[in-house]
Order: sequence, then structure tokens, then C-alpha cells
Amino acid sequence: MQLMSISGAARHLGYKSRSQLYKLIDDGWLDEHVHVQMPSGQRLLDVDGLQEKLQTLCQWRIDSVFLRKPV
Repeated sequence: MQLMSISGAARHLGYKSRSQLYKLIDDGWLDEHVHVQMPSGQRLLDVDGLQEKLQTLCQWRIDSVFLRKPV
């Protein structure tokens, strides 16, 4: 289990913005990947298997982050 902040996970997955991840978290789609650190309440994402989960949830487009080649 590799935990990252939401902004770190967005960078790790290749997103330009973390807003898509926040929307999916707030809607409850990523509940099994969200861990809340106590007592600060910081939300961390488990990035193991997260990309596969996002690929099933998000609409595929030609400029998708999943189709980009790593730099």
C-alpha cells in the first residue's frame, strides 16, 4: 500500500489538476482508496490499483492521461 496526498496522486497519474480526483472522492467512487489520517483529518490515496479503477470510471478520450506516454 503506497499512500500519497491527493495532489501527489494526481501528479503520479499524470493529471494536470487534482480537481477530477476530488470530484470522484466527493461522489464516493474512490472510497476504498481513501484513507483519513488522524488526528489531522488529511485524506490520503492508496495508489496501488488506483489507475485501473480510474480507467473503468472515466470516459476515454483521445487526449486521455491513460494514453500518454511516460516522459
